[in-house]
Amino acid sequence: MNIGIFTVTQGGRNLGLKLKEFLPEAKLYTLEKFCQDDDKLLPIKPDLKTVIGQVFNKMDYIIFIMATGIVVRSIAPYIRDKYNDPGIIVMDEKGQNVISLLSGHIGGANDLTLKVADYLKANPVITTASDVNKTMAIDTLSMVLNCKITDWALAKKITAHLVNGDRVGIYWASTKAISLPPSYETVNTFSDLLNKPYGVFISNEDTEQEYKTLLQLYPQNLVLGIGCRRDTPVTTILDTINLALRKVNKSILAVKKIATVDVKADETGLIEAGRILNIPIEIISREEITKVEELFEGSSFVKKTIGVGSVSEPCAYIASNKGQVLINKFKNQGITVSIAEEEEMN
Repeated sequence: MNIGIFTVTQGGRNLGLKLKEFLPEAKLYTLEKFCQDDDKLLPIKPDLKTVIGQVFNKMDYIIFIMATGIVVRSIAPYIRDKYNDPGIIVMDEKGQNVISLLSGHIGGANDLTLKVADYLKANPVITTASDVNKTMAIDTLSMVLNCKITDWALAKKITAHLVNGDRVGIYWASTKAISLPPSYETVNTFSDLLNKPYGVFISNEDTEQEYKTLLQLYPQNLVLGIGCRRDTPVTTILDTINLALRKVNKSILAVKKIATVDVKADETGLIEAGRILNIPIEIISREEITKVEELFEGSSFVKKTIGVGSVSEPCAYIASNKGQVLINKFKNQGITVSIAEEEEMN
């Protein structure tokens, strides 16, 4: 987690050092005259706005110990949207108030504000309507469940519906339900959602039909294990992934990662597929695979070639933390894809 703490006064520096004890991974920036040859401090030079511009998109959170007005003027040129901006927190140098200023939900500023305020015995200031009204915004729900949202416009409408005191139906396809505020009404079937003004359904399935008042949240719980011939074209890999997912009616939006064996770490087509899909690739060592390969059907040719008899299945199994394998092997033009679903955590 990348955290920056910025302060421009001696009192703020002292509070920053105290805060760094709670957040040891944080980088503490202050004016050069307050650094005093302390290697725990980084100088703000040539000026605050320039340094903020250098680190803004690299930080998960930025904590400012200074006046809110200074902060607003300093970050204004770099703000994009709540999906990309870091969580911004502002504090006074006495540590009396901790303010969640920007990216409260998706950026996590609200949550960190509460933690910092608790540590400092300070007053947390959170102004997001859903939090003030003791409900849960849709973006917060998606974060708690580690889900992906694609229709942000509808998510905004549903959050407004919640904030205004209305209820929203929610249906869990297979994901374990969690405790939610009373503004969410759990229903037993997907059809029950159709009778609600707005609804949310949690599913990794590929739902072709679009609903104007129903929002799908995609849990990030699918892992693709992939093996392929050397120099397989990226288009072929992408086509095979789509065909495999279609066979089990699962959405690419629910894929958490791609896994492959270490000898394929430099496979250009796989690397490019991960880039295009914006899905990380996890490399599984052959040593790890040998520990579980007896669980899967192997090939003597593959064994002789790379030292293990199977690639896609054990890679999917290992990378999903021994999840349920939905497709053992889907073969197409020299590519093998296995799909595993992570087990729900208790």
